[in-house]
Amino acid sequence: MSPTAALRPAATDPAVDLRLACLHLRMGQLGLARAALEALAGSGDLDEDGLLALAEARWRTGDLTGAGDAAEAYLASGGEATVALVIAAEAIAAAGRPGEARRFSTRVLEREDIPLDRLFAGMPRSALWPADPAQAGQAAAARLFGGETGARQRRPPLVERGTGQAATAGSSDDGKVRDDRSETEGLPEPSDELEAGRLALAQGHRAEAALRFALALRESPELAPAVLTATEPRDARSPEIEIVRGDAFRMVGHELDARRAYVQAAGAIADRRSPSRAGPGAGDRGDPTIDPEERT
Repeated sequence: MSPTAALRPAATDPAVDLRLACLHLRMGQLGLARAALEALAGSGDLDEDGLLALAEARWRTGDLTGAGDAAEAYLASGGEATVALVIAAEAIAAAGRPGEARRFSTRVLEREDIPLDRLFAGMPRSALWPADPAQAGQAAAARLFGGETGARQRRPPLVERGTGQAATAGSSDDGKVRDDRSETEGLPEPSDELEAGRLALAQGHRAEAALRFALALRESPELAPAVLTATEPRDARSPEIEIVRGDAFRMVGHELDARRAYVQAAGAIADRRSPSRAGPGAGDRGDPTIDPEERT
């Protein structure tokens, strides 16, 4: 064998490489799995199963956007794996399209015996999924029995029209539950709060904007990408806004960015309390961490 031939890399079999990559993925060796799968994708040697493995490898290594692209390509080729639907739902929700994301999550939740906890395996999850894994199969049960179950079950009206009396008989505890529900009926629509937050931010009212964004996130966590976009400009920042951004980053699974935002908030609060800034005119220096409302 010539020296040149000895240095030439041995030919590889894409099918063997794919099987090894999938084995690495199942064993939790995510870096090795992704490197091999990305190489196969670059050479055009990924089949349908390979696209699915690539989507999962990207997802579990923190590349949600790339994972979503691979998952959608897999689904477009006719694939139906649950993990692909989950990844697509998470990626689309993170991109700020909650309605489209919910269509994918509904397809997952309609399947019975979906082990969501085992499927996510510690990965961050959006608000698309029930907190109780036992609720995952309720949509399928609703189809079988012709009604709705669990948290989505329709509630009877609290008061019959024109009577002023409770519509359903029950214990005093039932009445208290109905009263508690009526007290929460005034909550604003999350989308309205998002728009109000944008308007407040444009007018320089950062404290109000932070409160409105926080309300929107707590009622509809899938709005986190939209909140991050609205608060992206540096001149829109304040400690309150940074805290909201930290919450939004955490909701889309970006823990490091969330902690950075919290550090920024803590530093800005410390600056506000610094003696060097306590003198006359300290709030008039145009510091972006000081809300205009506090300067009056």
